[in-house]
Amino acid sequence: MASLLNTRLGAQTRYILRAVWQDLIQRKLGTFLTVLVIASSLTIPIVSYLLWKNINHAATEFYPEPELTIYLNKNLSDHEANIVVQKIHQFETDKIENLNFISRQQSLEDFQAWSGFAEALDIIEDNPLPAVVVLKPKKAFANNEEMLILRNGLQSIKGVQEVRLDNSWLEKLTALTWLFARVGTLCTLLMMIAVFLVIGNVVRTDVANSSASIEVQQLLGATNHFIARPFLYKGMIYGFLGSLLAILFSSVIISYLVNIVKYVTDMFTVKFTLTGLDFSEIFLIVVICIFIGWVAANIATNKHIITLGQR
Repeated sequence: MASLLNTRLGAQTRYILRAVWQDLIQRKLGTFLTVLVIASSLTIPIVSYLLWKNINHAATEFYPEPELTIYLNKNLSDHEANIVVQKIHQFETDKIENLNFISRQQSLEDFQAWSGFAEALDIIEDNPLPAVVVLKPKKAFANNEEMLILRNGLQSIKGVQEVRLDNSWLEKLTALTWLFARVGTLCTLLMMIAVFLVIGNVVRTDVANSSASIEVQQLLGATNHFIARPFLYKGMIYGFLGSLLAILFSSVIISYLVNIVKYVTDMFTVKFTLTGLDFSEIFLIVVICIFIGWVAANIATNKHIITLGQR
């Protein structure tokens, strides 16, 4: 009995899908324009997501990891400076990946070699540069909040004059990725609403044009769910076709940008390639669009069918 019921439901589904597909093919221009509008609306959030994804990947790959620069008191002797370095090394060892100690003499020699003022600096009897410790935290503690906590803790060590957080690039990067994420989210919401309205309006028009047929089915005792099925399938098909076309548009745009990005990265002698959507992302986009099509068609169809049934 159960197998017979499933067979009948499957046959009904195939029949309804065939009828819906034939109806869409008969109205080729209208169907194409509807799918084109849906795809155009979906392309904007998909491209925004891909830009955010690639920027985030590039930032992770090319930007250096944040560091803390610790300046020791200039009045410390070499022995006292070594003691302070030992205290720094023992401070929050689980957060520190490595540290590099640069003595006052080494700082002076490095500055002379870098600045080109070696002769002028030789005139100065007292070395004006302090000893420096460059500390690199572990990746798990490389965020702004943890870095600030670590900086404040190191600042309290006796003999430490100043601790600077080299995170200016990190703040700019965070702001940039935050901006893209917010713009992408806003575009996604607006475009999803647009897709919802487009599908709902098209299905509502089809339901209105089929009012006579719906009234006949109601008189014959058909349920609202049975009457609504063709229109629900139509909304889901619109979402499906629109998502596929939007994915195609997004791939074309990314392919166009690949050469531009390659030209720019070659100028900076770095290797970076834009990445598109993977299979899981494509699958998720298609499922979401089909769901939006079903919801929009369901709301538009049920409201109209209930109104006709009350006449």
